[in-house]
Amino acid sequence: MKKVAVVLIMLMLFASGASAEVMGFLSMTGSEAQEGTSSPEKFRGSTDFMSSLFAALVAADFDDKDIRMNYYDSLSLMQLALHKGEINSIAMPEFVGEYLMRNNSEYKLRGFFMGRLPIALACGFLKEKKELCDKFSKVIEDMENEGKIGILARDYITGPASLNPPAVKIDTFEDANTVTVALTGDLPPLDYIAADGTPSGFNTAILAEIGRRLHVNIKPVVVETGARATALKSGRADVVFWFQVFTGYDAVQQDIPEGVITSTPYYGWNKFLLVGRK
Repeated sequence: MKKVAVVLIMLMLFASGASAEVMGFLSMTGSEAQEGTSSPEKFRGSTDFMSSLFAALVAADFDDKDIRMNYYDSLSLMQLALHKGEINSIAMPEFVGEYLMRNNSEYKLRGFFMGRLPIALACGFLKEKKELCDKFSKVIEDMENEGKIGILARDYITGPASLNPPAVKIDTFEDANTVTVALTGDLPPLDYIAADGTPSGFNTAILAEIGRRLHVNIKPVVVETGARATALKSGRADVVFWFQVFTGYDAVQQDIPEGVITSTPYYGWNKFLLVGRK
């Protein structure tokens, strides 16, 4: 995947100003959900993962406000918090925000920002499964070079099917190894679980293609975003999807627990939407 150049943060809030803006974020580390208020001074000198992403935003536009960032282990918990008034907005990648608003007339766009550091998804493995990680990376690189990832992104993320992502057929092979992959359903239509529990959408399409090329049986299981590390370490999953942050053309900062490694990233973004209620 071509690494996206670092961009400056820009923010445009459509709601009237208030003394604090409480934003909900998905937990990115797989650790316990956090909650706290941050001042511009804290953000400017912070090395905290999430704070560093939005340092320019706070310094430029929120010098007179507190930014409250609450972290949640699943999209459903974050939506519940929004409906209960515990947060003002859900901060999600652009494609997720658009999906939420198109499928729920109660939601509206409150604002947007461009991330100072581009974020991407990759596959996460325990270090003991480096050989499998390398195989996934090779297939992802081949798919990128062939344009296959772009085709799947068009079909499942940016195209008409993104409104209601279809189920994906995952081929099975006799006498082949089985690889269990954790999905969350928390980034629709990228990471998407249909109402009947069927894994669908872009991530599942990526998995189906990887399984076909590696001649392995892919077995999806559903876990919460905040439980990904636990799913790996407990053996419930061989593979999970993990966030990465690009710090430059060559260096990658990975917010991952000890003992976890990641594949070549396969999809990235830097635009986020703030979705609130009407």
